[in-house]
Order: sequence, then C-alpha cells, then structure tokens
Amino acid sequence: MSIGLIIRRKLGRTLARWPSIYRTLYTTYQHLFRCLTGNGHATCPPRHVDIAQYLDYYAIDYPELSNPFSYYTELIDGLRGTGIELMPLYELLSAKGRAVGLRHDIDVNPGVALRMARYLTRIGICGSFYLLHTSPYYGSFDDSEFVRNPEMSELVRSFIVTGCELGLHIDPYWVDKAYKMDGAKAVDTELRWLRSQGAVVRGTVGHNSAPMYGCENSEIFRERVLWDRVVKMKGKVLSLGVLSEKKLGLQYEGSFAVRKKDINTKEAAAFCSNLKDADIRSEPWMKKNLVDNPLCDWEVDYQFWLIGKDRWVVGGKDLWEWMVGLDRMLELVRGLPEDSRSVVVVHPDYFTT
Repeated sequence: MSIGLIIRRKLGRTLARWPSIYRTLYTTYQHLFRCLTGNGHATCPPRHVDIAQYLDYYAIDYPELSNPFSYYTELIDGLRGTGIELMPLYELLSAKGRAVGLRHDIDVNPGVALRMARYLTRIGICGSFYLLHTSPYYGSFDDSEFVRNPEMSELVRSFIVTGCELGLHIDPYWVDKAYKMDGAKAVDTELRWLRSQGAVVRGTVGHNSAPMYGCENSEIFRERVLWDRVVKMKGKVLSLGVLSEKKLGLQYEGSFAVRKKDINTKEAAAFCSNLKDADIRSEPWMKKNLVDNPLCDWEVDYQFWLIGKDRWVVGGKDLWEWMVGLDRMLELVRGLPEDSRSVVVVHPDYFTT
C-alpha cells in the first residue's frame, strides 16, 4: 500500500466524522487531485482524471457511512416485498395506485451505480440514474475548457444496455461559480452529448441544495423557477430560467420541486442564504428541507433518503422520521397511503463494491 493511499484513508476517516469540514475541503480536493499521482507526487496537470485512482480515493471517503453492496440488494428486495410498484422517475407522476420511484444520484462512484443498474436489470426493475457532469469521474475543467473523460462513452453505453433510465445530475451554478464558465451551456451540451451516445434522456435532477448557490440548480429551467428574484453569487447575477425543458425534450425534473402557491419571500430568502446549517445529517435542516421547505412544494408525497450506514430520513406531508434503519423504512413504505407517489433517493457513495 502506497504512502499516498494511507494518508488518503486516514484523511477520509477524519473527514467522515465532520461532514462540514469535508464540504469545505471538497472543492480544494477537486482542483488538486488532477495534479497528483498515486504516490502523491506532483506532476504536470493531466488532461483527464485517472479513474482508478479517483475511485480508490472515494472508496474510503466515508468509511463510517458506507454500506456493503448486499445492503442495496436487501433494500430492493424489501421494496419488492411491499407489493408497491417500483419504477423509474419518468413514469412516477403518471402511475396509477401507490408507486415508488428509484432515484440514484451518481455524485461520486459510477462503478457502484452501474452494478446497481445491473442488479435491477436481473430482477426486472427499471430505476433512474443521474450522471454528475461536474464530478471528476465525468470530466475536467482546464483553462476555461471542459474536457470529458474518454471513459465516459463506454460508461454511458454500459448503462444503456441495462435498460435503466439514464439522466443528467445538473450542476450549472457550480460551473458558473468554480470555473467562471456558462453553466446553462454546459447543461445543454451534456444533454446533447448523452443523447449522441444513444441515451434516451427524459429528465434531470439538480445537484446540491438551494443554500449552496442561493437557488436550486433546477432553476436554470424556466419551468422550474421557484421564485422570481435576482440571485447574486460573489457579485455575479445567476441566470435563472434561461433554458427550456420543453425545448430540450425533457419531461420532468427529479427533485419534483414546484412553486409554492403563497411564498413568504423573507423566509425563502433566509433558507436560501443559510449555507452554515445546510447539512443532510442535521435533523432540523433536513426536516425543513423535506417537510417545511419555505422555497418550494413537492410534486411527490414522500421522500426516503439514505444518508449513511443503515440510516434513513423519511419526510412527507404528514410524516417525519429521522435516522431509522432499513426495517423501519420498509415498514413505512408498506404503510404509504393509496395513490401516493414517493421517491427513494440513493447515492452510490454510501456503498462499497
């Protein structure tokens, strides 16, 4: 084992205990990692990330939060046992009877995500998977130019043959913020590229939450602007509503956030600007986000988020449970009201191979 790997493992274990510190350092890591080899020595910045090194790093990033892959099969088998129909997100809102959409946000580990897709295929279920175009596994930003990793074509084709839905995890305002590039154009370009590879892209899911930028990433679409206002980030006005889902051939946005009928703009502004408390492992913030969100309402009735090692957060109109295990989570799914629409949100980051 290299000295570099030992250091990365110790660092990963440390950061897992303090997620707020991890978030602070994540950006720095993204910029530095492209300049490191496996032994930690600086090199000339490569055009692409070494995917093997990248996945090796993140395999130990959340050591105290990761579940074995068998936990995923237990989850899916348990959901099947409820008798509720499981489906991709593009079918969810039009489904008849109780339905659960399977959403996989591929922030970090596409290898685990692909294994999940293949498992679903073997048992005849279609789930939805969203590739994050600002993640190092997807590509790199060098000198105001975005360069897609050559491995991405093969990865996309591998997802296509599983039959699962493939979509884009959009992060336009990170492109604006971190790289001073056109985030809207980045979204449009990657949608076109995914389709050029044979993917049928029906929907997107916004990455991060509103406090990160002062607005949701999904608000890049005019159909998804939650509140008409001017949003500034580091003095720059962000472009809300500059893309059209309809013109881009998109049918839905997978966070399912919609405008509130009566929005309290003061409360909404306070929520969007409170990055300090925005943490998915903070019960007060997560409850506000899923149940009492002052910025938006939800097109779905219930959301089930896996946020760690056998730890689920469940939120909806009349339901809130914090840090429950899989057995309790499945019990809650079985008790869902008739005609309810729910989403199970899984990040492959929280699983090992």
